[in-house]
Amino acid sequence: MPEPGAGRIDPDLAARLARLGVSVGVEGIRAPEPPARDPEVRVDPHPDRAADGVGSPARLPIEEAVPGREQRREDGACYVSTAYRALDELHAGERLGAALEACTESLAALAGDAALSGIDLANTAFLDTETTGLMGGTGTYAFLIGVGRFVGPSFQVRQFFMRGPGEERAQLAEVADWIAPCSGLVTFNGRSYDMPLLATRCTLHRRPAFLAGAPHLDLLPAARRLWRLRLESCALTALERDVLGLARQDDVPGWLIPYRYFRYQQDGDARPLVGIFEHNALDILSMVSLLSRVARAYRAPDEALAHAEDWFSLARAYERAGEPARALAACRRALDQGLPAESAARAWETMGLIARRSGDWSTATGIWRELVAAEANRRLYPYEELAKFWEHRAEPRDPDRALTWSRRALERLEAGDLRPRRGLRSARAQLQHRIGRLERRLGIAPDPGRSGDGA
Repeated sequence: MPEPGAGRIDPDLAARLARLGVSVGVEGIRAPEPPARDPEVRVDPHPDRAADGVGSPARLPIEEAVPGREQRREDGACYVSTAYRALDELHAGERLGAALEACTESLAALAGDAALSGIDLANTAFLDTETTGLMGGTGTYAFLIGVGRFVGPSFQVRQFFMRGPGEERAQLAEVADWIAPCSGLVTFNGRSYDMPLLATRCTLHRRPAFLAGAPHLDLLPAARRLWRLRLESCALTALERDVLGLARQDDVPGWLIPYRYFRYQQDGDARPLVGIFEHNALDILSMVSLLSRVARAYRAPDEALAHAEDWFSLARAYERAGEPARALAACRRALDQGLPAESAARAWETMGLIARRSGDWSTATGIWRELVAAEANRRLYPYEELAKFWEHRAEPRDPDRALTWSRRALERLEAGDLRPRRGLRSARAQLQHRIGRLERRLGIAPDPGRSGDGA
């Protein structure tokens, strides 16, 4: 059983790393800035003595701190821990097995990636990493790679731990073997962070990147599309708390994780790493539950959404996916549930735009008339849209009505009752130009008191 940091690295790899400015061995891992005191890290002036004076060890190796086993292969060894979860087990209010029933077309529509409609969730890897730094780059290692998979009657979370940099080659090889049956990938912010980092590590070891070209669902953008209007943060722990109803207890904050691993490299005590393994496993389990909730929010929102802001976010997601009827219905639901004033105004505007883009002029003009009639409305655009409709879209065209709406708009704008989307001067000039054009078309003499009619 090697000591932490033990293991020999391939000389050729070491030379290539050196050319990139990366050292190897414990010294090759850059120490993070020391955080405020971590209660799980003991500062022991006598590290060779028992920690509590009654026979407990001053250092606990990973093999005793975390259930698992050393996995040896021709290119080295690493430490592997596996946990089994029943498919009917609840995590964050969702059955783990429910992810197997998720509508992949909904996931594809929400993510804007048609390839996801064919993802096989029964053979998909749920991947998360814990790293030696938060910025990435060739000097950053993924010292813990967790991958969850559905295997038979269970969901298995397997965690591949690099006790020292010399074990990275074996660690990556073990991960590759574990995900070999997989044809899809789920991550949380993995497109931006985990997968580019792992691709770099694989390249340095002359290995192909994991699941390159496979359908990849990054849950972070999907979650943002559904919940960022209501939530201040769409971090995974925030989504757990505010969407899934899970509050982690005694969780290791992400910024502290590199520091704990660095301390382990120095003193060999794996006890502070236990929380990191638990943190990583929770991330993976929460991705499974979040996938189920995201898919259900899109396909059956009555079962998954409870807040007006979330319904409005869903409406915009439907619009983005080319589903105008569902977008309009979701906007109506958001307004019925009571959106804040600013969001309500945006929802009305969105509804009008959706109807206009889909050529549903009856619905669009009805929405604009509702807005004009609303006492709280201070927006210019519904007047402008009605004027443009009667001048250019109505059958038959009705320049008289177009002129009426344009004059009403200018009158209220000059009185300070309406707020234009663009600058006041520009809005006034455009209205005056439209009024002048319509008056000439109708043979009406221009108002001498109105300037800027234009040609």
